Amino acid sequence: MKPVPLLNLFCKGTIGRSSNRFRFLSFGYEMRRFGSILSLGFLKKISFVLLVAALGVTTLFSAPTLKEKPKQAKPSELFKRDLHSEIVIPVIGLNLHLFADGKSDVLRKLKFGEPVQFDKDSLESPKEDWIPVKLEDGLSGFIKRSVVRSVPKKQYLSTLLFEAEKMILSKQEDFLAKQEITDTIFGISSTGKFTGDEFIFLRAKAGFFLKKTVDQMNEKGIKPDNDPNTLEFLKSHQTKLLYDYSSGKYYVDSNYFWKLLESYPKTKHSDYAGYLATESIPIVDCGVELRCRLEEIRKGKLRYVYLFPTGNYVTLYTKEIVKSLSSITKDPDSIPCFQPVSEGIKSEINQMIRYASEIGPREKKQILPHLQILKTECFR
Repeated sequence: MKPVPLLNLFCKGTIGRSSNRFRFLSFGYEMRRFGSILSLGFLKKISFVLLVAALGVTTLFSAPTLKEKPKQAKPSELFKRDLHSEIVIPVIGLNLHLFADGKSDVLRKLKFGEPVQFDKDSLESPKEDWIPVKLEDGLSGFIKRSVVRSVPKKQYLSTLLFEAEKMILSKQEDFLAKQEITDTIFGISSTGKFTGDEFIFLRAKAGFFLKKTVDQMNEKGIKPDNDPNTLEFLKSHQTKLLYDYSSGKYYVDSNYFWKLLESYPKTKHSDYAGYLATESIPIVDCGVELRCRLEEIRKGKLRYVYLFPTGNYVTLYTKEIVKSLSSITKDPDSIPCFQPVSEGIKSEINQMIRYASEIGPREKKQILPHLQILKTECFR
């Protein structure tokens, strides 16, 4: 069955003093002259003692290596650096402390990617291990510098999305953590802080994170009926999701990405959004139903080739389209165009021919002949 809209994430030393070594070697030579007097066992013991002594002298005269302590930045330097940086919270549940002390009270735990700003008005100066911050709700406190990413303002978005994607793709992160990451990215995309190319990239990534989160839910068989948090998560994204009654699975609606493209066409990241739209289409078991098979091709890969004639995935998708169409038209007499042919099948063929007529010449040459065979057989 087709999916339907839901509810309508290191001492070096010198080798040693060579003169000392030669002294011991000379002494050892003299001792060998007494070999006829001393027993072999006694000589072995003496040789061993001399060897240990030689190594001891080498170590004794080795030049010591002193490790320098890392220089700590001055408070004024830390202040200037923090003032011109953006802070990214790359973990779940980071403690916000009352003071710059791990033993001080924890005011609350911060979410992944939660927006925080350097608190330049803090009465306590920045420390090597702590950053004074202020939250959007006005709450102030201190967070561990070693845990967060403090980056130049221009690198904030790329760093945030990099850390988010790393956690979303990690198999060690649980479903709830991925929910939090997805919600955070969607929330940041709605603040109005980012526009143009940055906005469409942010929204496209948010949709990708939602897809990965829902995929994990489907794989683990998590049901919203038994988990209030999951139910609330699905409700908050219901306009972007589809539910397939036959499989009992949830999917991100590909129209979420297509609509994003319609609103922000020909931007830097449009091709990426188009790819996500194509890959988000649920796999439907059409069997021999012709309209279903054609609709699946048209709504996904053919639409991408039509909208992005120079896109990064055109060659791949064209090859897959031709493969699918070839399996249908290899024997014209077996094409399931049973009379009377439905208007739905005719409509699909006409739309696909229109798309194929306006794509790149190379792709057109590969795809259009198959569609013409379909028209000939089905429009009798």
